Amino acid sequence: MSDDSAPILSIIILNWNTADLLRACLQSIPPSPSYEIIVVDNHSSDGSVEMVRAEFPQVALLAQAENLGFSRGNNVGLEVANGRYLLLLNPDTEIKPGALERIIQFMDEHEEAAIVGPTVRNPDGSLQPSTSPLPSLRREFLRQTMLFRLLPASHDNKLRQVESVSGAALFIRKAWVERIGPLDPHIFMFYEDSDWCQRTLAAGGQIWFVPCAGIMHHKSAASSRFARTRTLIASQRGAVYYFRKHRGAGAIFVLRLITLVGMLARSARAALNWLLGRNRSDQRARLRAYGQILRWAFTGRGLDG
Repeated sequence: MSDDSAPILSIIILNWNTADLLRACLQSIPPSPSYEIIVVDNHSSDGSVEMVRAEFPQVALLAQAENLGFSRGNNVGLEVANGRYLLLLNPDTEIKPGALERIIQFMDEHEEAAIVGPTVRNPDGSLQPSTSPLPSLRREFLRQTMLFRLLPASHDNKLRQVESVSGAALFIRKAWVERIGPLDPHIFMFYEDSDWCQRTLAAGGQIWFVPCAGIMHHKSAASSRFARTRTLIASQRGAVYYFRKHRGAGAIFVLRLITLVGMLARSARAALNWLLGRNRSDQRARLRAYGQILRWAFTGRGLDG
């Protein structure tokens, strides 16, 4: 494809068994010759591939023979994308009219912006937090112990520079992917967006939150299709990998102590919910995951795939 005919924006959607959500997502993308739409399917078994082929022939469909995970799956799309700007978009999202145009306009006018995160909203229209500081041991302690729920929400819908944006809807310049590389293939899911933002900042790039018409996100609707135990363990693996890569071996010792406290607190909560009869199958799955993560906290082993 020549430069003159290249699309302005490549939209990369990674799908795994979310045919219903994926259909709504694709329907929400405004038709434009300036947009290239790429769906990477991670070996779905719910008819996603057949649905895209039948209903969206204009979409470039890349069906995989196995579930590659979030990073490797998206990298398949990044490798073939031709746009000046690239959008990683979850299948459990819907784009509001005018949102893409606003982000493209901002990136056209601000060449220093390497990554941009748009306004993200919940299905009820309320603002969904989609930016955050980069992971730190303090933030990990608050997350694992659930103490973050006691803190006031600080997200607002104002233009600003940030440290990290959510991978549910993340715009990045193709030139910056070529500069810092694709998503880290060692991360199956979770923390891959933080890692990408960390690498961008380290290379001198800027990350911006840009308010716009918004992208509606059914938060966790896609990841919830994974088994609860698998999801929780994958999240912990991502944390361990991220902190080892960016904070060093010393941080892992502290992370194990944090995880020990956090998993004991979460295990107690899940056990209480089980005793009270609250979704006992989910609580059992949580307890299995917490047990495996606690083993890692005690021994440094037990999180292998």
